[in-house]
Amino acid sequence: MKKFLVFALASGAISHPLASSLVADTEIEIARSTEKQTVTSDVPASLKSFANNVVTENFVTSLGFPKAMTTLVDQEKATTHILIVTRDGELVVVDNNGEVSKFSLALDNLYTKGQGGVLDILIPSQFPASRTVLISYSKGRDDANRLAVVKGEFSLSSGITDIEPVIEVEQTKDTPVHYGGKLLQLERSDVSQAPSFLVTTGDGFDYREQAQVVSSQLGKVLGFSIAGKPLMNPTFPENPYVYTLGHRNPQGLVQGPHGQIFMHEHGPDGGDEVNLLQKGANYGWPVVTLGKDYSGARISPFSTYPGMTDPIVNWTPSIAPSSMIYYSHDQYPMLTDTLLVTSLKAKVLYAVNKTSSTYVSTKVFDKLEMRLRDIAVDHQGNLLLLTDGENAKVVKVSPKQNKAQ
Repeated sequence: MKKFLVFALASGAISHPLASSLVADTEIEIARSTEKQTVTSDVPASLKSFANNVVTENFVTSLGFPKAMTTLVDQEKATTHILIVTRDGELVVVDNNGEVSKFSLALDNLYTKGQGGVLDILIPSQFPASRTVLISYSKGRDDANRLAVVKGEFSLSSGITDIEPVIEVEQTKDTPVHYGGKLLQLERSDVSQAPSFLVTTGDGFDYREQAQVVSSQLGKVLGFSIAGKPLMNPTFPENPYVYTLGHRNPQGLVQGPHGQIFMHEHGPDGGDEVNLLQKGANYGWPVVTLGKDYSGARISPFSTYPGMTDPIVNWTPSIAPSSMIYYSHDQYPMLTDTLLVTSLKAKVLYAVNKTSSTYVSTKVFDKLEMRLRDIAVDHQGNLLLLTDGENAKVVKVSPKQNKAQ
């Protein structure tokens, strides 16, 4: 904690009143609050029994270290194409019948060590009028690597071609971890506006103090246009790409029907969380955390702090959340208006929804007993779960009564 305070004061990362208060408060023994476990009361019985009313089938197998998945849904033709990107730079396209096509991604200086590699793929809502898609990945070398976002032209027959840079994190690092890299297109109230996007960036693990430094792009959510320019009316003119700050390793990123932006992120040993993002807000890391260092040492005495936004969900012990969708299909009425969160360490699909007083996290599916990397939905509203590792697969989860469809 002292190291952080010295760095923060020297760099101007924290305002003087806040810094002075932090220094004073470190002299006081403050018990870490692990009482913020998300409650599981008021959960509908239908949600608790979800796993007993579904069937699974392996839709795609033999995937080598997949990192992200998305879908192209055609409701008129009642078809779904699944797009998967793998760590080592391959695009896998699966048609409605399960037929697989594979394409190499021509990514400049792809860096695949540790948690690196291709990280996410986003198909903007303008598709197919515009065939531009976005990919995030780590690039560089052991002693200097960073997160990058590129764009390219996608077709079912050729994969992704004409790849061009969009935005890169300004700072390089010498650690192969904590990249973030999740992409989101912001829904627009005015269709005449240019599309706006967000991408999460991790703190690089050894650089966690940078999450509180506005001039750094580590430990942030960044906002940008398809041309790689910052969004209009930035909160921080000195670093106009910064949308929010104070993040450790932010992953799942989705927008709800009323414009809410939800993001989850990895804590250290404990303190995984879901945040409700507000432009310009500070989410606390590493000043605030409900987790401990992997050594067991305390990172910070604070579980909450004035001017820093608390999570809406906390998972302690850690579940290692990996991705997330906002489910709004009528295939599963019990899941309507629910965040569905995949997890790596816990090997569980969680539902997060709002009760009258709080957000509730519930385990809804753990039958696979495998690390879950990503989640998507097909044209029928069935769930598609992407597993993790060197021999991964896509599992379709559908209601029992629809087995014969």
